[in-house]
Amino acid sequence: MKVFSAYTKEAFSEAIAVDWTVPGFQLRVGETGLPDAVPPSPELVAAYRRLPELSIQGDGFKAFVQILLHTMLRPTPVVVIDEPEAFLHPPQARLLGRILAEMPGQTQVFVATHSADFLAGVLDAAEARPLSLVRLDRSSGTPRAKVLAPDAVEDLLRTPLLRYSNIISGLFYDRVVLCESEGDCQFYAAAFDETRAEGAAHENTIFLHTSGKARLADTARRLRQCGIPTAVIADLDLLNDHGTVKRAVTALGSDVRDLTADVKALNDHANGQRILPTVGQFRKEITSILTGSGNATLTEHMAEKIRSLIKGSSGWGILKKSGLNALNGDVHAAGKRLVSATAGLGLFLVPCGELESWVREVSSSNKQNWLAEVFNRGEHQRPSIELQEFCRSIRNFLKDPAQI
Repeated sequence: MKVFSAYTKEAFSEAIAVDWTVPGFQLRVGETGLPDAVPPSPELVAAYRRLPELSIQGDGFKAFVQILLHTMLRPTPVVVIDEPEAFLHPPQARLLGRILAEMPGQTQVFVATHSADFLAGVLDAAEARPLSLVRLDRSSGTPRAKVLAPDAVEDLLRTPLLRYSNIISGLFYDRVVLCESEGDCQFYAAAFDETRAEGAAHENTIFLHTSGKARLADTARRLRQCGIPTAVIADLDLLNDHGTVKRAVTALGSDVRDLTADVKALNDHANGQRILPTVGQFRKEITSILTGSGNATLTEHMAEKIRSLIKGSSGWGILKKSGLNALNGDVHAAGKRLVSATAGLGLFLVPCGELESWVREVSSSNKQNWLAEVFNRGEHQRPSIELQEFCRSIRNFLKDPAQI
C-alpha cells in the first residue's frame, strides 16, 4: 500500500488512503495524519470522512489508480490494457509506462498504445522486463504487423539517441523523414504541405532531426527495422568524406564501392578549388573575430575561426552554395550519379547544395534568421520547380512498401 500510494503521490502529488472504517473499504485521496488503530477512534473515522473519495476525482486520476489496482494489487497471469495513456498528461503516461515495466512477478502484460510518452516510460525502467514491440501498419490498405523480439528492441530503442529525443515518436507515424536540424524539419514539412496534391489524403508523415549528419542513416536503419518507411534529407556536403558516405550507404543496406569513383572525383575537384581571402578580407574578418578588450584571453572559438580563415575554404564552400550547378563536365556527371544513387537508398541529397539555397531570394548570411525570414515573407508558399520535384521523389520513395 505504501508503494502504491507513493506512485499516486509522484503522479498527482496526492496519496491514496484506504478507508477501512466503512463496509467494503473505500479509496480516498489524501492522508489522515493519524495512526490506524483497531477499533478506530471517532477522530480517525472523522479524518477519513474529510478526505475526498477517489470516485469523484478526474478521469486521469481514476484510470491511473485502476490500472495499478489490477496490475500491482491484483495481479493475474495475463493483463491486457488498451490505451493506458487515455486521460493522462504526458508525464503521468511516462510514469505509468515505467511502473508497468518494473512490475515484479510473472504477469504477462499486453499494452496497446498510441503514446510515445508511455513507451519512453517503459524504456526508463531501471530493471525492465523483456519487451517485445508489435507495430501495426494500416497505411497500405492491408493491415500488417512488424514484430521486434526483445533482443532487437534492446538494441533498437535503448540507444541514447532514441531514448532522449523525440525520434521515438516516429514509431507512431506511417512515414518518417529525417533531417539534420530542427530548422530543416520545419522548412521541409512546410514544403511537403505546399506540394501535396489537392484533395490528397493526409499523409501521416513526421519530420524529425538527429542534430547533425552523423546519425542520420543509422537512425533511418533503426526506424526501418520497426517497419516504418523512412527517408533522409542531407546537404550535399555529406559527400565530402568517403568514410561518412561509406557509413551512410552501409547503414542503408548498400555497398559504397559502386559510388567510390564518383565520390573521389567530386572531392578531388572540390579540394583542388582552395580559396584564400585577400589581405583586405582577412583584416576585416580578423577584426570581427577579435572581440573584447585587449587584455581578454583568446577563446577557443576565436582560435578555431582564425585557423579556418588562414586555411581558406575548399570548393565545398561553393558547392554548398551553388550545388550541382557549380560543376561541369565529368564532375557534374559524377555528382548527378551520386545524387541519383543515394536517392534510390532513401538518402536525398540537396541538389542545390544546402537548405538555404532553396530560397535564394532570402540572404543566407545569417543562417539563424534565414528560416524566420522565409516564413515571414511567405517564400515557403512558392516552392521552386526543383523543390517540388525533390518533394515528389521523397514521397514516391516513402510510398513504396518494398523500402521497408
